[in-house]
Amino acid sequence: MTWELIDHTGDLAIVARAPSLEALFAECARAMFAILAENPAPAAGTVDAFDVPGRDPAEELRDFLAEILYRFSAERKMYGSFAPGSGTVHGTWEPYDPARHPLKTELKAVTWHQLAVAKEETGWKAQVIFDV
Repeated sequence: MTWELIDHTGDLAIVARAPSLEALFAECARAMFAILAENPAPAAGTVDAFDVPGRDPAEELRDFLAEILYRFSAERKMYGSFAPGSGTVHGTWEPYDPARHPLKTELKAVTWHQLAVAKEETGWKAQVIFDV
């Protein structure tokens, strides 16, 4: 599973690959939080489960990333790890601590612009652009 930053004028974009759709969601979430703040190994935390129905993968990925970005902004949940399950992604979080998680980039939104999720021979690929 990998992700990489790609050049995009005025925003930040990632391309991620993973063997399953759930693993792709987890990889995109890890990438988003790596862009957002320093994120050392998570302390023991609480786990939130997110459904991945797979009916419309691009829309579901955007909604998932927007939800966890909202939870960071509004509820101060710093997700430190993500694990794919069967039809779910589990995110482990701890309360955001500016001393432990210095911010790197302010992400305003997960955009629809050039959003793509595709099944490939060896798994799944996504492209996501974040508004900064």
